[in-house]
Order: sequence, then structure tokens, then C-alpha cells
Amino acid sequence: PAWAQDDDDDEIFELSPFQVDGSKDQGYRAENTLAGSRLSTKISDLASSITVVTAEQMEDTASIDMNDVLRYEANTEGASTYTEGVQSLRNDGVVDTNAGFTHGANGKTQDHNTANRIRGIGRPGTTVNFYQSLTGVPFDSYNTSSVEINRGPNSLLFGMGNPAGIVNQSTSRARLNKNSTKVSIRLDNRGSFRTGLNFNRSLIDDKLAFYGALLMDDRGFERKPSYDDTFRAYGAITYRPFEKTTISASIEKY
Repeated sequence: PAWAQDDDDDEIFELSPFQVDGSKDQGYRAENTLAGSRLSTKISDLASSITVVTAEQMEDTASIDMNDVLRYEANTEGASTYTEGVQSLRNDGVVDTNAGFTHGANGKTQDHNTANRIRGIGRPGTTVNFYQSLTGVPFDSYNTSSVEINRGPNSLLFGMGNPAGIVNQSTSRARLNKNSTKVSIRLDNRGSFRTGLNFNRSLIDDKLAFYGALLMDDRGFERKPSYDDTFRAYGAITYRPFEKTTISASIEKY
């Protein structure tokens, strides 16, 4: 769509169909998404069952990983309400992979990024910015702008996908003409300590911007002395050398 800036100006601004403008999002309501066809489309115009979880909703529900997000949505189950039963190859019966059990020489445990299901079918696929992601690098809210839950088969978007659906993480991007800084600290009664830093800097107006996020998450559990220490760093850059050309890049250390 094209929009005139004002009645006295003939200059036309054309919005990119491959980018969602979140300026119209209010609270928990997101208006557009790329999850239907990789083009910016109103959610109300899509036939697929799609839910967009905004950053504000994740903050209000204290959601930091995929398990936290799925526990509040319809037709979804996370590790707090569902654990996949796996038959042991050593005739130990059905075992709990969330508790650290590995079956077979090449078996691996489940975690909050994989121990879940949608529509009662099974684990959904995971993507970052609509590209297939590694399940070994779990989703975290510290660098997330929104989460799109697309229920059911998604061959239109990704070719061969999981029948249960796909959960996509849209990471934060560097925003031009905006400077912001956010520091967060979180504690709980299990000895956890989580602190994060997010900042956006406009280096050259309308030309260059940088976004950064740091996270130190020392998570404690009810069963002692178990713990999980995580350090993550994320950086994104947006460069617009010409009026109709925008280059974006990001990198993360986990």
C-alpha cells in the first residue's frame, strides 16, 4: 500500500511487503504478520490459525522461554503441563526425558525448547525470523520482538514442516532515529538471578543504527544442587545507504 504524507506533498512512501510495521501494535494486539505467507498481511485476513505474542505480553506474563509462552496460548502445551513419554531402549519402561534421561548412544535430553506440543500432535518446528533454527540454541525473550505461533502444517512457508506447526521468534532489530536503554533484574525463591541489558543507538540519523542485548541468567531449581548458567550476547545493525535500500544484519553468541 502507498500512503501520501500530507495533502500538500506529492511524495509517496511505499511500505515494504516483507517487513511488518509494529507501530500500530497496541499492548497484546498485533495487526500484521509475515507468518501467513512471508508477506505483511493482516492477521484477520489469514485462514491459518496464527497467534502473535508481543514483547509486552511476554513481559507481563514473565515469559522467558518457549515453554512459558506455550503455557498461556490455546491448543499448546509446554513442559510445565506436558512431558513426552519415551520408551527406553534398555527396557526401563517409559522415561522422563526432561529429567535428563538419554536413550541410545546418540540420544539427547529434552528441554523447554523441545518438550512441548501443539494441537496434541507433537513438537512444532522452530524458526528464527522465518528461517529454520537449531533446537540446541533455545529461544529467549531477551532479544525477541514477537513470537508467532502458526498451528498446523506449514508447507507454504517452509516446504516440509512439522504437522503440529511452527513457532517463530522475530528478533529485535536496530531502529533508526531512536535511542533507548533498558536494564532488567529478576529473582526468584529458588536462588535464580537474571539480569539483562538492551540498548538501541542511532549512529547516523536515518542512515545507521545499532541494537545490542546482553543476558546473564543463573537459574536455580527446586532439586538441589542443580543449576543452569547462561550467557548470551546479541547485536543487530541497520544501514540505509539510499532511500530505497536497507541492509540489516544480526549476530548472537550463546
